[in-house]
Amino acid sequence: MKTKYFIPSLSFFIGSLFLQLSDHSTVAFSSLATPVSSEAQSERRDANKTPIVDVAVVGAGPSGLALAHCLIDRGYTVKILERRSTFRPVGSAVFLHPFALNSLKKLSPGVAANVMEAATQVGTVTVKSLTNTKNQAVFDEFDKAPGVFGSPFVTIKFWDLLQSLRSGLPDDIFCFGSDVQGYQECVDGRVDLLYHTEGSDEKKSVNAKMIIDAGGIRSKIRKQISPDSQSVPFCKAYMAVLPADKAKSIMSDPKNSMTSRELGFIVGEFDGMTLATLENGDVWWTYTYFEDDLGSSKTQEELVKQVQGRYPPFVAELLGSTEDRVETIIADLPVSWKWGEGMVTLLGDSAHAQLPALGLGCSAAFADIEELCKQIDSDGLCESALRRYERWRMPQTAVLQTASRFTFGSMRNLGSQK
Repeated sequence: MKTKYFIPSLSFFIGSLFLQLSDHSTVAFSSLATPVSSEAQSERRDANKTPIVDVAVVGAGPSGLALAHCLIDRGYTVKILERRSTFRPVGSAVFLHPFALNSLKKLSPGVAANVMEAATQVGTVTVKSLTNTKNQAVFDEFDKAPGVFGSPFVTIKFWDLLQSLRSGLPDDIFCFGSDVQGYQECVDGRVDLLYHTEGSDEKKSVNAKMIIDAGGIRSKIRKQISPDSQSVPFCKAYMAVLPADKAKSIMSDPKNSMTSRELGFIVGEFDGMTLATLENGDVWWTYTYFEDDLGSSKTQEELVKQVQGRYPPFVAELLGSTEDRVETIIADLPVSWKWGEGMVTLLGDSAHAQLPALGLGCSAAFADIEELCKQIDSDGLCESALRRYERWRMPQTAVLQTASRFTFGSMRNLGSQK
């Protein structure tokens, strides 16, 4: 079966949601945090030499870095607190929708250009079922996306994305090795972002006018705002990028592997593969599988054995040739209608982590930033700007979270059909 327009139409529908939902009324949330007295606040700042900034950002991932660019460009002072001790290469990649690149272009054309220079434009998307040969599809007109949506669909190595977004940011805004524990409201309307450093339980703080948590699905600030919020685990995943020098011989025959600039989905009865051929010859792969014990790990040999004989031969070769890989549990968050309170809000996976079936994680976060900056440009760093941002984005991301769950389930059912 050859289908040309279904996935672009789906992306257009998703992108349209970001433009059509226009309720900008304000949502008021009561504050649950206990204010700190001005005297205690002053003493603590003096004792700990607390940094004082306009905005404290949690997380130095793609959304935190992109947000920092936007805030600094607007003249605000920023601190980014990151749990990891430094930036380091990560053997994975991500998929970005046109609306995400359009958001980046509006926010920072230079940053968008950096990302596009490191990215690979998707030319073809394929979907194949291992259990039913009728469930096959080829979408071969993705090169027309810029003319339709304004930007292409792209894949980009996660490390390249971080490097592209890190470029141009001052070194002194980063606080690496900072494990954020929560926040405390102050009587002057500001907030203290509380954290401790690696190897120490001593609590430190950054005093800010506004806190934006872009730290991801494990957000402790989200737990403080909504104590009952729990992530929902779905399946186990291994992912990596195999360098071109190792992938070249494996992918030498496109008829029996993949074509250049192809994004492919192979669906089995209890597992699945996402693969992408990058412009420089690297190959990104992610292998997911469902089982009861998500805490167990598989060796390289066990992964190869699990796909051998069921997947095309080149898949087992890719897995067998990959020495370093990322192991994780795929999870999402239930739809939430409360992202913040006072001068604190959530952004990206901290607010609306979703399953990767539609590749919307980073893309939705960049759209969050566009809307948040629009509200800040209108009202400044104030509570009403945060509440309007949340009111605007929550219905849209609720649709995306639900659609991702539905698609993830549908892909699994596709693989199990005989």
